Amino acid sequence: MKVDFFTQGNKKSTKSLQFGICDDSTKFVKKPAYIDESDSEKWIAEVHNNQGKPIDFYAIDCCVKWYLENGDKAKVCDGMLSYNENKNIVFVELKDRNPGYKSWRKKAEDQLKSTIAGFRKFHNTEGINIKAYACNKQALLDVGEEEFLERFKAETEVTLRVFREIEIS
Repeated sequence: MKVDFFTQGNKKSTKSLQFGICDDSTKFVKKPAYIDESDSEKWIAEVHNNQGKPIDFYAIDCCVKWYLENGDKAKVCDGMLSYNENKNIVFVELKDRNPGYKSWRKKAEDQLKSTIAGFRKFHNTEGINIKAYACNKQALLDVGEEEFLERFKAETEVTLRVFREIEIS
């Protein structure tokens, strides 16, 4: 089955200089992530688009799905930003978890790795600059976790950033 992140993902476009990415899902009700340009209190990730570039946001979770060879549904991240005519892709996993809840990082890592692998499986990524962000509204990367970032880079060839703020360049 062919999977197309660009047509199956719930798309919204913006040229806003600053906007947020939100996820209103609960433990019981799953909803696609979305961009918001007005209510910064809801933002889990904050995007800075200082040049006002046209940016597309595609919700992936709840919208794009595929199955692994063992029949399990692939884990996916919340969404992706695309700009410069799809030459720049930023995969984003959103969390709103207490920093004491340590497994948030591992879960985000697994979702991002799986989504990047799926994207590469279904799309030609030659000439595409891919980035990944794990954004937690309540926590930053703990000091001393450089090994985690290095391992992610070694396994995916993608730099992982654990920040709430995403800079569009």
